[in-house]
Amino acid sequence: MIPIIRSSSSLAKVLVLPFVVLIIALSLLIGFLSYFAGRQAVISVAEQMLNQTADRVALTVQRHIDGASEVLESAFPHDLPAAMDLNTDLDAIRSRFWSATSMHPDLSNYVFYGNRHGDFVGLFRHGRDDGELRVKLATHNYRSAYRIESIRGPLGMAKNDEADFDPRVRPWYIAGVSVDHEAWSDIYINYWDKDLVATRSRRVYATNGEFDGVVAVDVSLKALNDFVGGLHVSPRGIAFIMEANGNLIASSDGSSTHVDQAGQLGRLRAADSDNPIVRSTYARLQKQLAEEEVMGGTRRTFTFRGPEDEMVYAAYSWVRDSAGLSWITVVAVPRGDFLDTLDRNVRWTVVIVVVTVVLALLLGLSVVRWVVRDVRRLSRAAAQIGRGHMNVGLKIERRDEIGQLARSFMQMQSELNTDKLTGVTSRAALLRYLDAAVNKRGRRSDELFSQFTVMFIDLNRFKAINDTLGHEYGDLTLIEVGQRLRSIVREDDVVARFGGDEFVLVFWGIATREFADKVRKKIDEVLAPPLQCLQEVDGAQAMTVGASLGVAFYPRDGKDVETLIKLADQGMYEDKAAGRTGERR
Repeated sequence: MIPIIRSSSSLAKVLVLPFVVLIIALSLLIGFLSYFAGRQAVISVAEQMLNQTADRVALTVQRHIDGASEVLESAFPHDLPAAMDLNTDLDAIRSRFWSATSMHPDLSNYVFYGNRHGDFVGLFRHGRDDGELRVKLATHNYRSAYRIESIRGPLGMAKNDEADFDPRVRPWYIAGVSVDHEAWSDIYINYWDKDLVATRSRRVYATNGEFDGVVAVDVSLKALNDFVGGLHVSPRGIAFIMEANGNLIASSDGSSTHVDQAGQLGRLRAADSDNPIVRSTYARLQKQLAEEEVMGGTRRTFTFRGPEDEMVYAAYSWVRDSAGLSWITVVAVPRGDFLDTLDRNVRWTVVIVVVTVVLALLLGLSVVRWVVRDVRRLSRAAAQIGRGHMNVGLKIERRDEIGQLARSFMQMQSELNTDKLTGVTSRAALLRYLDAAVNKRGRRSDELFSQFTVMFIDLNRFKAINDTLGHEYGDLTLIEVGQRLRSIVREDDVVARFGGDEFVLVFWGIATREFADKVRKKIDEVLAPPLQCLQEVDGAQAMTVGASLGVAFYPRDGKDVETLIKLADQGMYEDKAAGRTGERR
């Protein structure tokens, strides 16, 4: 390898040797620092991730419970007094309850109201077009249920409860009566689907301002459990929501209820969870909350020794509202879930560094030579263009900066050589080609540049098209004329737009009057048909353009570019003047 480097160019040595030395130095530095930097990164990332996750869960819970207040307001607005007789207001209550349960059907699908006389009315939504109106009058001990299919649909057959029902002894009614603002009842297990439910209630007043009853809404907590269960915190990480007393509301491992020895379904406390991380996190959280209450701290992340003496990172966030709700969202992740990934990344980094050093030593010179080769090609192409070569081919198929430079180089050459409107050769490129020809530059100068014909063309009737139809159709006319002129020249010949409606044709290797006459006839023939670009314009389908021509021959008429162009231009004006009384005007 050393002899190869010694025999290489100075550019190769400058590029390869520092690169190899740098990789070796970086491999040692990375190996030394990666582990220590990784530990600090774990702490920082863990705290940020845990805080964000806990806040995300808390925000979801907040949106969940805030909807209950909206449902209550829709069901029974604050400034709406209770009716003297429930029977007379039943249709209005039913309509409001149907609208209220339509707001958050997956969360709050049961709204109900009970008054101080013992009357009760509730609406439970089974689906979009399926509801159940439950009514109990003070004169009856039982509650009746009627199936309905729309907000004002007919009531189905009544189905009476077998058990006595009095709304005034229900927990939601007692919770609503006990305070003068909205209140939450204790969380309980729904009888029908065995899911956790919380009820939000508030007082309703009569027209005289006295207390008359309580309106309430059930909030299903199943959606919260589904949301938390769908979180992927880490392979062994856990997220859960609990009440301040330690009862679980939702958990990412799916456990928030349990069956006791008697076969009864009940609430599960975090301290009794089957998940050891939940138990240890709850135990440490109690100390954290006690310290927060005593010392007034605001730090919401903490670490502790969890199961098997492994360090656990945890974060919590409070969810509180004006109705007395006080829940805590908690996220906990064992440290190993972070360090395993870090250690794996460090090992792979070391392997990659070693392989990279070897590849740099083996392939460095070949890569440099490959780069230098294409740089040299770019340099030669630039020199050729500078000497006036007409078409410099440069095929460099690369996707790096050199390839981009080559593409930019070719695009620049194309833009310099091409008229932006018509796509034919530009005026600047035409003058450069003619200068190269008269000064005998280029690989084929003997064959092409010994003699050639310059033909100057000015379009007839173009001004009428431009003034009558507008510049848009004037531009389309110039594009079509350029295409037609290109169809009558050879591959090496030049069709250039000199300016406005003026074109210049250059025919290499031939300079005779007979040839110029033949070309004139071809130009008249190719421009004679109606313009295709005007076929859809009313009254312009038959419009055509003609051409006034002037010719100059090299070297007979001139040996410099200015003279040739000037003579051809003069010939064009003479031709135009001769035809002004006829069709060329």
